[in-house]
Amino acid sequence: MHWIDQIAKALLGRGEKHTIASGISISGHIHIGHCNDVFIADGIRRAVEQTGGKAEAIWYADDYDPMRRIPWPLNEGDLAERYKRYLGMPYINIPSPDQTHKNFVDYFSRPFSDSLEDFGIQVKIYSAAEIYRSGKMTNLIRAALEHADEIREILNRYRAKPLPEDWLPYDAICEKCGRLATTKTYAWHDNYVSYKCDGCDYVAGCGHEGEADYGKGGGKLTWRVEWPARWKLLGVTCEPFGKDHAAAGGSYETGKIIAKQVFGYDAPYPVPYEWVSLKGVDEETGEIVHRRMSSSRGVVFTLPQWLSTAEPELLRYFIFRSKAMKSKEFDPGLPLLDFYDEYDMVENAYFTETGIGDRKEEQVERIYELSQVRATPKQQPQRISFRFAAVLCQVVKNWDQAIDVIKSRGMMTDPSQTDVELATQRLERAFNWINDYAPEHLKFKIAETLPPEAKAITVEQKNGLKILADDLSKKDYTPVELHNHIYEIAQNVDIEPQELFKAVYLALIGREFGPRVGNFISAIDKEFVINRFREIA
Repeated sequence: MHWIDQIAKALLGRGEKHTIASGISISGHIHIGHCNDVFIADGIRRAVEQTGGKAEAIWYADDYDPMRRIPWPLNEGDLAERYKRYLGMPYINIPSPDQTHKNFVDYFSRPFSDSLEDFGIQVKIYSAAEIYRSGKMTNLIRAALEHADEIREILNRYRAKPLPEDWLPYDAICEKCGRLATTKTYAWHDNYVSYKCDGCDYVAGCGHEGEADYGKGGGKLTWRVEWPARWKLLGVTCEPFGKDHAAAGGSYETGKIIAKQVFGYDAPYPVPYEWVSLKGVDEETGEIVHRRMSSSRGVVFTLPQWLSTAEPELLRYFIFRSKAMKSKEFDPGLPLLDFYDEYDMVENAYFTETGIGDRKEEQVERIYELSQVRATPKQQPQRISFRFAAVLCQVVKNWDQAIDVIKSRGMMTDPSQTDVELATQRLERAFNWINDYAPEHLKFKIAETLPPEAKAITVEQKNGLKILADDLSKKDYTPVELHNHIYEIAQNVDIEPQELFKAVYLALIGREFGPRVGNFISAIDKEFVINRFREIA
C-alpha cells in the first residue's frame, strides 16, 4: 500500500470527514520545495475521497508574518536599499516592486497559486491577514492570553533560556512604524494588548508605546501558539510539514500540548517531510553544487519554471514516487532527460504486464495514478521521448513539421488528437529546456554546407558513413535501432564506435560531439543526411 493510502486509512479510522492543511510563510518566491506541503495534502484528500470518506485540502498563506530578511531579487541593487525600511513589517503591508501586483504577498504568491490548477491541486486558500482582520481569531487569542502562564510553562520545558514572567503569546503591530517583529506585548485587557516597540535582533524599534486591538488584526499570535489555534479554527485533522517542526521539542510537539490543554483540540495527524535540494552548476566556479531551496536566498525553482520545461505530472511523480521523509534533489539540467525516461517507463509499466511482482507492480501503478493531474488515462498515450524532442525541436521549422517527422519515423501510429497535443507540448518544453538548462554539447545547428571541420574525417570513418548512407536509403530505423546499427557498422569497418559517432557530428554540425546519435540522425531529413554522408565518402 502506498504511503498516501496508509495515511488515508489511518485518518478514516479516526472519522469520516477530514481537513488536510498545508501552508507557507510568504517570505519570497514559492518554489517546488514548498510543493511537498500542498501536493501531499491534496494527495491525501484524493485518497480519502477514493476510499469513501469526505475531505478538503486547504492552503494557508502566512502573509501576516514579519519580513526577517529582504528576499531575492529585492535584495539587489536599488531595491535592496528601498526594502530595508520594511524589515520587521507584515508581508501583507509591504508594497510590490512592480505595478502589476497588489503588494509583496501578491507579487511572490500569485505565480504559485495561479499554477496549482495546472497540477491538478484542489485546495481552499486562506490568508492569515484576512483571518486576523476579520476577527475570526479573537476568541482563540483571548484564550491564549488567559492561559499565557500555562503556555509559557509548556514552552519553557524545551527552551535553554526561559521566557520572561511577563511574556505574552502575542505580537502587536506598532501603530507608529508599522513593524511587528520589534514590539513586546506586556499586558492586556478586554480586546486590547499593551506593547512597546523595543526592536529585535535584525531591526531597531521606534520606541513607541501603545495599544493594539487584537480583535481587528492589530497583530498576531506567536508561531508556536498560532499553529495549534489555527488547527482549532479550521478543524484541521491532518497536516504535512517540514521535518524541522517534527523535531523533539519542535513546534508540532509543543503545539500538540497547547492544542489539547489550551484550546481543547486534538492535534492533527502529522506528516513530516524532508527538504528538497536544487542541484546545479556554480556559475563562477563551474563546480556541481547541492543547495537546499530557499525563498529568501533565491535558491528556487518555481511552478511556472517547472511548467516551462517539464509536464505537471512529472512534479507529482517527483513527490509521490518516494516516501515523504526521503530526501529529494532536483536538477533541471542533463538529469532531467533521465527523469523523463523514468516517468515514461512507469507509464508503460502501468499499461503493460511487467513481471516485476504483484506488490511492486501495485506500488508502481499507484504512483502513476497519484501522478496524474486529472483522471488516469484509459489507454496508454503515444509518447515521444524527451531526448528525441530535445533534438527534433532544434531541427524543424514548426511543430507541424515535427509531428510529420515523428509519424514518418514510426514513433506514433494513427495518433489521436490528444497524442498530437501531448507531443507538441513536449516539443515546446524541450525547446525551452534547450534554451534555458541544457548543457552546451546538446545544442547544435545543422551546417547547410559541408563544414570545413569535416576534412578531419579519416578514410575508415568515410567508409562507415558510406555504409550508413546506403543502409539509410534502403530502410527506416527507429532512433534506438539506428544507434545500435551504427555500432555494428563501426565493427565492420574496424573502428571504435566513438570514432564513427565523431564522423557523423563532424559531417553535420562541424564538431566531434552532439546529442545521442540515433536521436540526432532520426530528427534530420533523411535525404539530407544520406546526401551529406555520400558527399564526404
